[in-house]
Amino acid sequence: MIVAKSMLLILLVAGFACGQEIPNKDLGRKALETALSYIKSPDADIRGMAADILGQTGNRSAAGVLKKMLADTDKHTRISAAEALWRLDDPSGLKVVYSIIGDVPAQGAAGNSPLVELKIISQNKIREHAIEALARIKEEKAADMLFNLKNDNYGSIRDVAARELARLGYSEELAQFLDALASEDEAMRFEGANILGKICNSGAIEPLKSLLAAEKSMRVRIAALDALKCMSGKKAALPELLKLADDENPTIKFKAVSVLGAIPDKRAFEKIKEISEATNDISLKIAAFTGLVTGGGKPDTEVLTRAFDSNNQDVKLEALKALQEVPDTDAKPYLLLALEDNSVNVRLGAALQVLKRFSRKK
Repeated sequence: MIVAKSMLLILLVAGFACGQEIPNKDLGRKALETALSYIKSPDADIRGMAADILGQTGNRSAAGVLKKMLADTDKHTRISAAEALWRLDDPSGLKVVYSIIGDVPAQGAAGNSPLVELKIISQNKIREHAIEALARIKEEKAADMLFNLKNDNYGSIRDVAARELARLGYSEELAQFLDALASEDEAMRFEGANILGKICNSGAIEPLKSLLAAEKSMRVRIAALDALKCMSGKKAALPELLKLADDENPTIKFKAVSVLGAIPDKRAFEKIKEISEATNDISLKIAAFTGLVTGGGKPDTEVLTRAFDSNNQDVKLEALKALQEVPDTDAKPYLLLALEDNSVNVRLGAALQVLKRFSRKK
């Protein structure tokens, strides 16, 4: 038996097993308070994360807070608040999104100073975020604007518009990124795989499968595995994934196991079970966890305890994803502990899961 570093976690799990539960409404309240506590964080990224969580909860009472965030000093946070409001059926933030997209940096002389160039890049990064948000909000109804943005003065904006059109299913735009996978330039293959991971169109599965069978570059293979994970129909790449699950590179192995865990197939289940039983690597065990549970296996609470007791933020974030497959009663002690974690990302991730699980349950 692995001895957890945190006696608190052991006591929490034991206490819940003995019926000493915290009521759903109390846990939900704590999670909501956690999310709300970060909307005034000095870190703009954290404010944006908090806004996103409030939108995903489905709790329309958060609209008032989010509307105030539309005037945030940081434009990225304003975009996050606008998208969160849309999820709550409130379109009042759309004008903020359109305004940011339309705020096109002036093109100066060819010899712009480095500072001016950096400002242009920063402004266009904000526009890219707004375009992505608009495409998620409006979906097919955003197509006309996306086609117009393909004529933007700046290449980065043209690229993001094409990418979002590909995500919406426009074949001509998708073909551009698929072609990159066959490039002789390793950097092009890497960028193509990265972008396909954002598009998540199942039309990319066969090209990604071919890429994985022949690719030598580690970073390209990792990007391709990340892209496959988000796509439906990834079972078509099962032979390559089974091979990569035995790769000597630990990152490749981890990524392949993560994808296999999302495939409902006996061969995938047996492979991740074999790997999980043979390794003491908590990252690999957590990567296999979801597939084992959805494949009919019993949740291994020892693996969860080790993961949430880890000092590695990424392991705990993966454990939160795996926890989604665990029944409410068994998940509660881990969620409660995660709400007190040292990592803001872990606390907010736990808050979102709690609110989705329990906010509407009595």
